[in-house]
Amino acid sequence: MKNRILSTIALVLAFQASAQETITFDNQTSVITTGVPFLLIASDARAAALGDMGVATSADGFSQQWNPSKYAFSEAKSGIGVSYTPYLSKLVNDIFLGNITYFNRIDDRSAFALSFK
Repeated sequence: MKNRILSTIALVLAFQASAQETITFDNQTSVITTGVPFLLIASDARAAALGDMGVATSADGFSQQWNPSKYAFSEAKSGIGVSYTPYLSKLVNDIFLGNITYFNRIDDRSAFALSFK
């Protein structure tokens, strides 16, 4: 009986949950967008050229954004990645995206990484 009650509550809550809400202002409805859209911009040229397919590539210094588990399979013991992207430079001169990443493979099954964006 306890499992049925919990299943029913979970089912009701699942139907009530939504990923986005809409805002209605002056009889116009618009979808709320994320507050940090710059996190969706690729930090490396290789992933950007592949259409943001950084997940399916080999491990490099920029794997922190796409798939950090690739560091354990890296052929290199350690690596660093630095990138600079002028973002909205036509609008304002002092906006840019910078990314610094460091990774170190500890052994065949583990690694750690640090990233600052």
